[in-house]
Amino acid sequence: MNIITVIPLTRSKVAEELSYFTAAEVPVGAIATVPLRSKMIHAIVTDVKPAEEQKSSIKKAAFVIRKLGKVKTTVFFPPQFVDTCKTLANYYATTVGSVIYSLVSTDILENAHKIPAPLPRQDALDIPSNVARESSSVKDGVYAIQGDDMDRMGSWRSLIRQEFAKKRSLIMFAPTAEEAKYLHSSLEKGIEDYIFLLHSGLTPKKVAEVWQKISDTDHPVVVIATSQFFLLPRGDIDLVIIERENSRDWISKKAPYIDARQAIEYLARKRDQTVYLADSILRVETLYRLSMHEISEGSPFKWRSISTARDMLIDMRRQKVGGTSGAVGSAATYTVNDQNISSVTVDTQRTNLNGSNFRVLSPQLENLIENNTEDNTHLFIYNTRRGYSPTTVCDDCQSVVTCKQCSAPVVLHTSKESGRNFFMCHKCGERRSVDENCIFCGSWRLTTIGVGIDRVREEILGHYPRTDVFQIDADSSKSGKQIEETLEKFKNKPGSILLGTEMTLSYLRDKIDHIAIASLDSLLALPDFRIQEKIMHTMTRLRSLATRTILVQTRLPTERVFEYAMKGNLSDYYRATIEDRAAFKYPPFSILIKVTIEGKKDAISEAMMKVQESLSPFVVDVFPAFTSTVKGSSIIHGLIKVEAHSWPDPDLVFRLRALPPSVFVRIGPETLL
Repeated sequence: MNIITVIPLTRSKVAEELSYFTAAEVPVGAIATVPLRSKMIHAIVTDVKPAEEQKSSIKKAAFVIRKLGKVKTTVFFPPQFVDTCKTLANYYATTVGSVIYSLVSTDILENAHKIPAPLPRQDALDIPSNVARESSSVKDGVYAIQGDDMDRMGSWRSLIRQEFAKKRSLIMFAPTAEEAKYLHSSLEKGIEDYIFLLHSGLTPKKVAEVWQKISDTDHPVVVIATSQFFLLPRGDIDLVIIERENSRDWISKKAPYIDARQAIEYLARKRDQTVYLADSILRVETLYRLSMHEISEGSPFKWRSISTARDMLIDMRRQKVGGTSGAVGSAATYTVNDQNISSVTVDTQRTNLNGSNFRVLSPQLENLIENNTEDNTHLFIYNTRRGYSPTTVCDDCQSVVTCKQCSAPVVLHTSKESGRNFFMCHKCGERRSVDENCIFCGSWRLTTIGVGIDRVREEILGHYPRTDVFQIDADSSKSGKQIEETLEKFKNKPGSILLGTEMTLSYLRDKIDHIAIASLDSLLALPDFRIQEKIMHTMTRLRSLATRTILVQTRLPTERVFEYAMKGNLSDYYRATIEDRAAFKYPPFSILIKVTIEGKKDAISEAMMKVQESLSPFVVDVFPAFTSTVKGSSIIHGLIKVEAHSWPDPDLVFRLRALPPSVFVRIGPETLL
C-alpha cells in the first residue's frame, strides 16, 4: 500500500497538495483521477511513499486519507512546464493545480493515457531523424509586430518559409476559436498537409485525432491554437506567435483569472523559444516594453495606420431635428484626412421616428445609406450596445430603471415577433413589460438614453423600408454558423447594410466599401482605465477594413482618441496614453490587484474590513462595483497598487492565498469595473 501526494487540477480554492492511498504502483508525474468533495477531478502525482513509512503521520492526521482513483497514464507533463506553472502560481497568488487546469484543455487531460506525451524542446543532436533541423532563422528573444492584417499575414508566411527551410516548426496562438480559424484559412494555402488547427470548439475525438497527426508528421508543421494547447508532441518548435495580442479574450473569465499571453510567453522563454507579439495596435504595456528596449521590433514598425477611405467625424451635438414644422438645424462634419477640421451647415429637416429633438442618423450617414443603395456597394454600421436603448431614466427624479433581480440597468428591447417593447437585463436575463412607473417617485415620464443597435435598425427601415438590413448581435445571432450565414447573405446582396456589435469584429475579414460607427460614446462613460485603448483598437481595426468611407458619429468630438484614430496616429495616441498611465500609476507602472466580494451589502462591507485588516500594512482602496449581481446581492471591490518591479511580493502573496474562498483575487485585471 502506498501514500500518494498529488496536485489537484481544479479552479476551486483547495490545498496545494492532497494525499490518497492506493495499492497500485504509481509513477511520479502521472495523471490520476482522484475524489475531491463530491467530484472526481484530475491530479498530478508529485510523491509516492510506502504506507508503512507513514504510519505515525497517518494516525496523527486530522483528516481521513481517501482511496486513490484510477491512474490513467504515465508521466505526461514536462518538468519545464510544471516549473513555469509554479512561477505563475506565485505571480497570481494561487495554486499550481489551478494554473495547470487553466492552461491545459480538459480534452487533453481526458485523453492523456491515449495520446503521445508533449515533448520538451530539444537540441539538434537529441531530435529524432524525422524532425532533424538546423539552427533557427531568428534569434532568441521577444519581438513585437504592429501592422494591419495583410502586413502581418505576409510576415507569418515569410517566417513559415524560413522555419520550414531550417526544418523547424512553429505555433501560433489566437485569443478565440474564431480568430484561430481565420489564421488557419489565411495561411493554409500551399501547406495544407502541414498546418493544424486546435481550439476549444473541436470535439474530444477531433482534438485527439489532430494531436496524433501533429506527432506523426515527419515534416515541420504549423500549429494554430488557442491557449489551452501550448503543450504539443513536437520537440522542434522554436517559434511562438501570439496574434491579436490586444484582445481582452486572453484573460480567463474564471478563477484564477490568468492572462494567457503572459503564461504563453513565460512557457516559451522557459523553453528558449522565440516569441512574437502582434496586432494592428499593440497593448500599451507591450509598447512600453518596446520603448524600454525589453523587447525588439520584429519588422519595420508601423506608427501610422494608413487607409484609403475618406474619414468623417460627425459631431452629433449639432445634429438636432425640429418638430413636424420642418425647421432647419445645423450640423458639423469633421473631415480628417490630414487636413484642418472644418464645419459645414446642412439641411436637417427630417425628424426622427419618435419625434424627439434627437437624431440617431446624421445627414451624412443618411447620404451614405442612399449612395450605398444607388451604387450597389456594401455598408457596415457598428454599434456598441444591443437592444433599443441601453439606459432608461425617470425625467422627474433622474433615477435609472434597474433590474428587480440584480439591480443592473435594464435595456429597452423591441420584440421582433409582436413589435412590443420590453425591458431586459443583460446580466441575469430578466424580462418585463415597459408598462410601469418610476419605483422611486411614481412618475410615468420614463425616457430612454443612448442608442442601441435595434434603434439604429428601426431608424434605417423607417426612412429606407426597401433596404436590405442584416444584423449580428447576441440577441439575433446564437451561433458562429448563424453569424457566417448572415455575413454571406450580406456579401451576396449589393446595396445592403450590415448592423453589428463587437462580436461581429471576430468574423469580419473581407474589405467593406463603407463603414460607419453609429455610437461609441457609451464606452467613454465607463470608469475603466483601458477604455481609450479599447476604442482606439476598435476604430483602427474598422478603419483598416474600409475601402471608401469611414464615418464616426459622436457627441464627444473633442475626445483625443477620436482624432488619433481617424488620422491613424498611433504614436501620439501612445505618448498621450502612457503619460496618463504614469500620472495615475496604472499599468505598466504598477501591478493592480483587485479583490472582490459578493453578497448582502452589510455582510460584504464587514467582510471587506476583515480583508483590509488581514492585508495590512498593504493599502486596500475599497469601492462599490459598477453594477450589482444576481438576486439582489451587491459587489464590492478592493484595489491594491504595487510597483511593477516589486511584484510578486512574498508577504502579500502569502496573505492573498490565505483569504477565504468567498474572496475573489485578480492579479492584473483587465478592468476595474
